[in-house]
Amino acid sequence: MASNRHIFSLAVMALLTCAPVAQGGQILSKLTHPDDPRLPADAELTDCFAHEFTPAVIETITEKTPLKPARLAVDLETGKTTVIREATFKTVTMQRIVTPRQEQWFPAVCPHKYTEDFVQSLQRALKARGFYSGALTGWMDEQTNIAVKLYQRKLDVDSPIVALSTAEEFGLISHSDFNKLKD
Repeated sequence: MASNRHIFSLAVMALLTCAPVAQGGQILSKLTHPDDPRLPADAELTDCFAHEFTPAVIETITEKTPLKPARLAVDLETGKTTVIREATFKTVTMQRIVTPRQEQWFPAVCPHKYTEDFVQSLQRALKARGFYSGALTGWMDEQTNIAVKLYQRKLDVDSPIVALSTAEEFGLISHSDFNKLKD
């Protein structure tokens, strides 16, 4: 069992690093949000979960509904049509949801693991797969976030937060099944 001092230092580190990493969403853990009911009941203190949402796409439709048709008169001698009264319309504006808001939860790499070496390895793995073309800076910059998001879309994770499965696939962290065998 971890000492209180160790747990406190992990909590402080997680709180300090959580905001810059999770620009698009939020990373939650039992350390940072112990009473959050959305976290799995069996989550360990060191497990992190990303909470990401995609806003709804709403379309505004404006329709004109005829109330009274136009009244026309035809001159029998010339055949010319004259408008006696313009048609009247009722304008109705309504909104409809094209794509509903989506909320997504997934196991994520904890913020304190985003070291310079980790991010450089992440950038290298993304570059090898053709998703990143920048320099290996070791910083989670906008270009790296975009590359992570594009890569993870194939995994149905629409987030710049590195999913645990992505980090495992890249060999950046040990596979969670191996961690379970050690316990």
